[in-house]
Amino acid sequence: MSDPTNNDTSQGGSEERLLREGLKANVLSAEALQRIRQATEQEWRAAAQAPPRRRWRWLASAASVAIVVTGIGGAFLTMNSGSGNGAILGEVASFAAPGLFETRFLRSDVILAEGSDLRAGQSLEVRGDALVTLSGGGNLRVARATALEVKTENTISLERGELYVDIPPGSRMSSAFRVVTGAGEFRHEGTQFAVAVLEGQTRLRVREGRVLWRAGVEEATVHAGTEMIVDRNGNATRRSISTAGRDWSWMESRSPEVAIENRPLIEFLEWFARETGRKLEIDDTARGQAAAIRMHGNVRGLTATEALSAVMATTTLRYELPEGVFRVSSTRESKTPPS
Repeated sequence: MSDPTNNDTSQGGSEERLLREGLKANVLSAEALQRIRQATEQEWRAAAQAPPRRRWRWLASAASVAIVVTGIGGAFLTMNSGSGNGAILGEVASFAAPGLFETRFLRSDVILAEGSDLRAGQSLEVRGDALVTLSGGGNLRVARATALEVKTENTISLERGELYVDIPPGSRMSSAFRVVTGAGEFRHEGTQFAVAVLEGQTRLRVREGRVLWRAGVEEATVHAGTEMIVDRNGNATRRSISTAGRDWSWMESRSPEVAIENRPLIEFLEWFARETGRKLEIDDTARGQAAAIRMHGNVRGLTATEALSAVMATTTLRYELPEGVFRVSSTRESKTPPS
């Protein structure tokens, strides 16, 4: 079998060499482009006075020039397209199959591995729910079938699909974090919200804090417990929603891992309440016990609800999950069985 690295004398090697040489097209200088424009203008003026047959010949010639210039530009774009090299938005933490892909102009999509940086300039196709750790603190969760572009280190352009932004109080990520859609800009003002572009409508759901919406000269603040829908014509309507329950379930399936080893139980209880959009109700006795209990092990790979069940099984505390509430009590003070 011949050595594949030494085949320049073969026909295949010659064709490959010619292809490589052909792709080494230099970008036309400004002077060259100006000369082409002047020559084309002169030809056009002459053709304007010429018989119809000559006009057709001129049009064919002009089309050839356009194809050559376009071909050079296309080769340049192909050689220089690829991963974004701008500021870092965050890092891919985890995803469900088939994964998170970077889409590239005139090139095959590339699957991103866990730990990959997301940078300004990248266009992404999310084909399995994904979790991104934001470089300024907090996280971004993206639903499957979502297409987006990273514009800057704190700006995302959402083309279609749904994403969830979670920026806890005290994070370094500034309030300038924005999600841009065809229906306007949604700016984070603290700290949990979801934006979806589905079937021509744009939907905002605010779970915690508030979000500033801007569309042209129009501006409005949307508070926690509110859903706003902007239709194809830019008309916005609002309604009250629950901050817990089915509407948020896909986001909870992409919860970031929480460390419990040697941490007080009360921290985990507060994390669960915020992660599921519930209000924590805990009596004084139970709070004192939760502050004294130290957890051990890990809850890696579990959803928030599964982690709660595993952790609470090792304590004598009881819990209930009525709508929108996470109730914890001491067994000595509560006789109500957990839900």
